[in-house]
Amino acid sequence: MSLNAKVLIDDNPRYAIVCAKIGMKVLLFYYEESYPWSKSELVDKHPLVTKVKNWKEVEQQLMSMIGLIAS
Repeated sequence: MSLNAKVLIDDNPRYAIVCAKIGMKVLLFYYEESYPWSKSELVDKHPLVTKVKNWKEVEQQLMSMIGLIAS
């Protein structure tokens, strides 16, 4: 089953890397920098993964992506 998703919002760095490797943008939820399981050097270095600290940052990132993913 394919969802045709353009962006993944998740707190699991393993899912983040899998999706980023296939070209999907990822917002890695790292709530107020308090999720120890969200720490990973792999996601820190991947250009398609952006860490977000709260839902306001998620909203801001999505709004900035709209022009890039509206096709």
